[in-house]
Amino acid sequence: MKKRGRRSCNLIQGLKIFFILSAAIVFDLSPLSFDFSFSQEAKQQQTQPPQQQPQQKSLEEERLLIIKADIQKEIEINEKLKKELEEAHKTLDENARERLVKVSKIYEAMPAEEAAKRLDKLDEDTVVDILSVLKPRSAGGILSQMDNDKAASISKKMITRSKPAQEKTSR
Repeated sequence: MKKRGRRSCNLIQGLKIFFILSAAIVFDLSPLSFDFSFSQEAKQQQTQPPQQQPQQKSLEEERLLIIKADIQKEIEINEKLKKELEEAHKTLDENARERLVKVSKIYEAMPAEEAAKRLDKLDEDTVVDILSVLKPRSAGGILSQMDNDKAASISKKMITRSKPAQEKTSR
């Protein structure tokens, strides 16, 4: 029976370490700032009369439950914030997509020669984004009016662009 009491005592000590380290991670505390003198506590508990040990166990269990509840609350808050950030990111992506489509329509409405002159002044990645949204006939007309080397480079980027990026711009 004494061995069983020591095992549960060691289990409680192990849970203490686990919850303290968990709390340190959640609250971004340095685990080195804690004093891990559990072996001394264990010796003190063994020397105390048996009547005090159950009371201390229940106090420790209550403390651990409180710490566990706090950690659960922090996890829930973090998950809620993560969802909010994902929704905000999605909204930003949708807004950027709408602006890209709007600008692409402006270039599509221009004569190919004029659009090519203006697109020549933009960086190639932006040009690839814009041309990817245009109808193939409009994009081809604009590319035919651009400098041959730049048109070739842009065409190559359009071919090698990853599929997820193309899917985002084609929606």
